[in-house]
Amino acid sequence: MKVKTYKTRSLHEGLEDIKRDLGSEALILSTRSVSVRPPFSLFKKPAWEITAALEEKVVSKPEPSPGASLIEASPYRARASRPPLPLGEAAAEPRVRVTGPTKPGPATAVTRARAPRDSRMDELIAEISDLKKSLRLLTKAIPGKSQFGGGMLAELVGQGIDHDFADDLIATASRGNPAPSEQRSHVRRLLADRLIIAAPVELYAKTRVVSAFVGPTGVGKTTTIAKIAGHAAIRMNKKVALISTDTTRIGGHEQLARLGELLGIPTYACADVSTLKDLVASLDDCNLVLIDTPGSSPSDLSRLSRLEAVTSAADAKVHLVISATTRSDDITNIVSRFHRFTPTSVIFTNIDETDSKGPLTADLLRNEVPVSYLTNGQRVPEDLVIPTADDLAGYVVLPEAVI
Repeated sequence: MKVKTYKTRSLHEGLEDIKRDLGSEALILSTRSVSVRPPFSLFKKPAWEITAALEEKVVSKPEPSPGASLIEASPYRARASRPPLPLGEAAAEPRVRVTGPTKPGPATAVTRARAPRDSRMDELIAEISDLKKSLRLLTKAIPGKSQFGGGMLAELVGQGIDHDFADDLIATASRGNPAPSEQRSHVRRLLADRLIIAAPVELYAKTRVVSAFVGPTGVGKTTTIAKIAGHAAIRMNKKVALISTDTTRIGGHEQLARLGELLGIPTYACADVSTLKDLVASLDDCNLVLIDTPGSSPSDLSRLSRLEAVTSAADAKVHLVISATTRSDDITNIVSRFHRFTPTSVIFTNIDETDSKGPLTADLLRNEVPVSYLTNGQRVPEDLVIPTADDLAGYVVLPEAVI
């Protein structure tokens, strides 16, 4: 079997290379997204690594028929091939060497019996069958003129959307054989219908709100809190208070206090969980109380337990804050580990630091979590975005003119 690995900028380009080099009978063994550094470039760019194989056919010689050796060794055939003898000369019987019995006997039957079937052959056949199925699925991803939108399938899968879900979206959008632009709009609407947007209660709620922000270290929780506080105080004319429980990080409280001073919002520090409930209760004249918490690794279960005590004592709504630059597998792990806090929404920060925003939408769909805010810069309070479902769907289904 001939195996080759290709690194290309897109699935379509890789499949074209495979078809050109190995032919249409090639099997796709694996595909994965990688990053490569082009020549004379300082930065890596996204690419696809595709491994394909071609099963080399072995031409076998046909087996001789059972009576072939007997025919060749026949004395009559040998006698016919000799020149005629002079009249009166006795014809000597030719000496013919027969290599086998003239009739198939028991020994011949044993020799020709088939060997028992090797189980490894069954495994190989099953594996080849699976590879053919993979090839058929990847063939769907090749851009084409199919009414089911082969090119759009590759686009959705390339943005991180699950293959079966993307296929279902396109099949639904293709009913009635719409024009390509209409089909694209329909896919976008269907995608938007599946997204969950959490209302920004910190800004629009008519009653008092207490919210706590949790998440891994360094994702921008403190700055995000300041942005929400600034919008609530300046634009919604709410009375806001900030509480910092981050006493483990050097300068954690000082950062929030400085941002609160710039916004004209009072800031409090609370190192003791037992007094947090009383502090929150004492701020009953504030419409909005925002609580900053220390960052925690998803794998540090003891710290997560202590953090859970903080949010429980405050009786607060919880927002899970994640950086948009986090890998999809890590996002799934973070959502799973922080599920114990029962977060009301996810906030994605640093969306200005990634060129590919489609995977953010795919992560929200895959983990079935609502989103409330996005942040796209360091300016306080300006760089805060309240997303809509159509905005997030637009990260995946780009306008046709851009493609």
